[in-house]
Amino acid sequence: MKLPCVVKALGSLCLLLADGFPVSEDESPKIIGPHRVTIKAQLGQQLFLHCEAFANCDADQTVIYWLVNGSFPEDTPSSGRIVESEESTLEEGAILQRSLLLKNVTSEDLKSTFTCVVTNAAGTAQKFARLKSSGCHMGIARKQ
Repeated sequence: MKLPCVVKALGSLCLLLADGFPVSEDESPKIIGPHRVTIKAQLGQQLFLHCEAFANCDADQTVIYWLVNGSFPEDTPSSGRIVESEESTLEEGAILQRSLLLKNVTSEDLKSTFTCVVTNAAGTAQKFARLKSSGCHMGIARKQ
């Protein structure tokens, strides 16, 4: 399924869920922590990207997911190497969590944008993550 279709479907679902219920700006989900991060990564190593958010409404009505360069991880050429964890909750559903696993970081990942999206009937919040090389490449011989 293409991303614009999914976003449109989620928007329709959110409107259906909000129908008949007062919705205020205070109820939109909120990302916990910074909304833009740069994370040091080692090429060839495993890396987890984490995202947490306050649902600010019933967790069943809030969705959290990751995008890689604007696409779902399973729809990218890196499918199988980059995978999402299952959604989990804390504090009786008040906090949503979802992680993205990069099984082995590649140079292509250093050029990619990873986006955590949290959405419900009241709004959407996003967190953007970029990777940068840590400069430590163990096991790779350097030219003298």
